[in-house]
Amino acid sequence: MYNNLQRRYIKEIKTNQEQNETIKNLTIKIHELEHNLREQRQRTEQLECKKVSKKARAVSEKRSQTPEGEATSCRHIYKKKESCCSTYLELLLKEIKKLKKENEKLSAERRALRNELAGLDKDFFEEIEDLKHAVQESVKLNNQYEKCLKQISAIYGLPLTAPL
Repeated sequence: MYNNLQRRYIKEIKTNQEQNETIKNLTIKIHELEHNLREQRQRTEQLECKKVSKKARAVSEKRSQTPEGEATSCRHIYKKKESCCSTYLELLLKEIKKLKKENEKLSAERRALRNELAGLDKDFFEEIEDLKHAVQESVKLNNQYEKCLKQISAIYGLPLTAPL
């Protein structure tokens, strides 16, 4: 019984050591991933700052521009956060106004089309479907007539002239 208990104890120690090793490896991976995440967040912030900076330059040429070769630092942009944000907000407002105008145009067009469609009832569409069917049937009948005409002209040896 003592030997069994000793074996179980040794087995538990090994299991605990393996689990501790796994925890240690996972902790290291977590720290690496957190570090990578911080780096990527900083990179995205820098890219967003550059993007905002480029949009701000495009909208407002009154503002002093950085030379072409100079990299724009995010801290520099954050110092001018209010001006960047205001120009970014101006861009957003212009885009919103443009979209509202387009929305109004499309709404007006949709209303006009609805009013036009309201004048047409179900009977109209059924009549159009009937006409489509009638045209298809007449095309089939015309093809049959042409075949019959060709057969008759072949039987009697008459030349078939092209339709006028």
